[in-house]
Amino acid sequence: MGRLDELRAEHRRLINSMEFAYAMGARRSLGARDPRLDGVVARVAELEREIAALSARDDADEPT
Repeated sequence: MGRLDELRAEHRRLINSMEFAYAMGARRSLGARDPRLDGVVARVAELEREIAALSARDDADEPT
């Protein structure tokens, strides 16, 4: 499994986790997000940036 596949798998796991769902939903219903969940949200954002960068690099490497 390549690095991009590993990042995508971790991203998929986090996006589908209860921690992420609660972190995203709690802001709308309960006010401020629990700071203990900020790490999950930050990691998802980091994974999205890394995946985008690696995908763009892979697209640039492919011959047209």
